[in-house]
Amino acid sequence: MNFKKRLLINIGIPLGICLILVMTLFFVGSDITGKTEQIGRLRAELLFRLQSTESLAALSKEAEQAQNYTVQLEGILPKRDQLVSFPRDLSMIARQAQVDINSTLGEEISENGTGLRQTSFSITGQGSLDNFINFLKSFETARYLIKLRMLDFTRQDGSFKALLTGQVFSF
Repeated sequence: MNFKKRLLINIGIPLGICLILVMTLFFVGSDITGKTEQIGRLRAELLFRLQSTESLAALSKEAEQAQNYTVQLEGILPKRDQLVSFPRDLSMIARQAQVDINSTLGEEISENGTGLRQTSFSITGQGSLDNFINFLKSFETARYLIKLRMLDFTRQDGSFKALLTGQVFSF
């Protein structure tokens, strides 16, 4: 019995130590895996913040440049109050081109209440095709910055009827 006891002690102690070492390695390995994943998440967050900071710096620089263009646009575009003369100016251009028109201003759209504004307009008219072409050329070179949305011509009794819709820009 003494021999069996000794044999169990000689095999059991190293086997127990090995078991403890294996369990320790398993727990340390899982802890290292968890820490590695946490480091990966922190690194990704750091990269995101770094990119955000770089984007913010670039946007700040571009905002300064855009401010210069805004000043120039304010000099080019009419003020909101000056759009009151838009229909009158259109009528004058139409008279010079020998086109009979009726114009109306519509809804005003502004992104933030200040700055660039877009006001819709509608023009109906009647005249010859050549006169309409002259009207459009003069309209395009007028002091207003416009964006045409629709231009519709209809032939009627030797003359043309036209419908124009678009937007005029102002500050």
